[in-house]
Amino acid sequence: MQDKEVEQEVTIEDSSEGCCEECSCEVDCESSSEVRIESDRETQWEQEREELINQILRLKADFDNYKRRNQTQLESIRSLANESLISDLLPVVDNFERALQATKEDSPLVSGVKMIFDQLLSNLKKQGLEPIECLGQPFDPRVHEAVTMDGDSSANLIVSGELQKGYVYQGKVLRASMVEVAEEQLEEEK
Repeated sequence: MQDKEVEQEVTIEDSSEGCCEECSCEVDCESSSEVRIESDRETQWEQEREELINQILRLKADFDNYKRRNQTQLESIRSLANESLISDLLPVVDNFERALQATKEDSPLVSGVKMIFDQLLSNLKKQGLEPIECLGQPFDPRVHEAVTMDGDSSANLIVSGELQKGYVYQGKVLRASMVEVAEEQLEEEK
């Protein structure tokens, strides 16, 4: 950059000498060459300033995009980890339900187990786990897995019994309900 300034000064000095030989305005030529030099410097600085501002704005936008991508990726990882954990806990929930259905007495032990089970379900619900309600509902192969069927399969089918509870985690079917299905007319007759 200094080389350019030196070359400009030399060029300007040479032109001012030539100008002064033709005319007798040495002071005017020197002041106009200084003004031109200052103007060139200001223009160059302004261009560098604009380039730096644009570079900073691009870097800021890139960093904002990076943060947004990382946040999305982090949420995705958390969701997958929670989904895996909750999926592993479903057999435990099933065993709690079976144990509570098998007990007829109302002892302190059974009421304590019920409280623990309710607390587990409450915490899973906070994380986004919802049971699939299916009894009496129309059969939906997206959320129901038919194990047995009464009647004709071409008729409108409804869920007549639930063998294993299904669950939805954050809008995604985690486990389909294993159900018994029947024709709608047969179910109404019962």
